[in-house]
Amino acid sequence: MADTETIIDVLTAIDADSIVATLGTNSDSANPVQITQPDLIFMLTRQKNALSGEGGTELQISAQTMDTIRWRATSMSMNAAYSVILYDFVAASGANLISPPQPLEADVTDPLPDPADPTTPKTQKIKSYFWNTTVLEPGNTTYHFKFMILDRTGVVQGYYWWDPYIHINS
Repeated sequence: MADTETIIDVLTAIDADSIVATLGTNSDSANPVQITQPDLIFMLTRQKNALSGEGGTELQISAQTMDTIRWRATSMSMNAAYSVILYDFVAASGANLISPPQPLEADVTDPLPDPADPTTPKTQKIKSYFWNTTVLEPGNTTYHFKFMILDRTGVVQGYYWWDPYIHINS
């Protein structure tokens, strides 16, 4: 039996170190700096959901009505040197085609390698989060995400944004 609804995961890897180095720090969350350089943000999804732009800043994904889209973001260092947090979703067009995206928090079990026994991982409980929306009707949605970059001590280094695209099939 085929699935009637699909979860479309979108992972965004952000080159936080290069963004801070080239665009500088900023402290105004209401006026984030736009990312226009194509080599600073890398969006990924399953190939079957990608229309174009896989691995770049302008990922176009294909979804159908009732699909769920979940966005997650990380820094290139996997949040070791810098962390990235998506903090605002803004629909530039087609906002009525999806439910209002919202951040959700979940408790997850995260495996860790055990240096003493590499074939038997340890686990830890952590809080995780993602942005979630449900596709409501066919059309095209252009949106942008605002995100912040924090250093390893949790101090905000700056606020930024970029704009991907969703194509909703009938």
